[in-house]
Amino acid sequence: MLVRKGGLFFEADARLAEKFSEAGFGVHDAGKLLLHPLEAGYLLKTGKASFNGGFRKFLLSQKKRDGSFPFCLEAYSQIRGTGRIIRPYLQSKKRFRVYAPGIGREEDRPSILVCLLPGKAPSAKSLAREVKIAHRARLDLVVACGSKSKIRYYKISSFNF
Repeated sequence: MLVRKGGLFFEADARLAEKFSEAGFGVHDAGKLLLHPLEAGYLLKTGKASFNGGFRKFLLSQKKRDGSFPFCLEAYSQIRGTGRIIRPYLQSKKRFRVYAPGIGREEDRPSILVCLLPGKAPSAKSLAREVKIAHRARLDLVVACGSKSKIRYYKISSFNF
């Protein structure tokens, strides 16, 4: 069962926590596996974890904290569903690092920075900021925009004014 600890979650069952860790979820802290809300939401959505009140209650509580959480969770789920390891940033639900698929995928550095910009079209200013962040981190940039029901992904290779 997932338990809230501040803004993060941890798995109370040590056996399940070990399985989640092997699958590339969470970070270890003081002997516990801490999960980002997107990771916890994905595990609840797929039925691999449980939460007091169920997935619906979890989703509503996260939506109260951040209105774009359902969009972010859907994008996370779609990318994670392709077999890639995803590491969300602890400070932000709007960005995460994506590792290449295959064996040893966590041994290498991430290859993609996914930026979540819900809405019809991102502004040039927000795109410029994200390009700058991806460039400094030396990662390819993928921008996800649209709505929860229809997410579009754009890979940005260069940005000129």
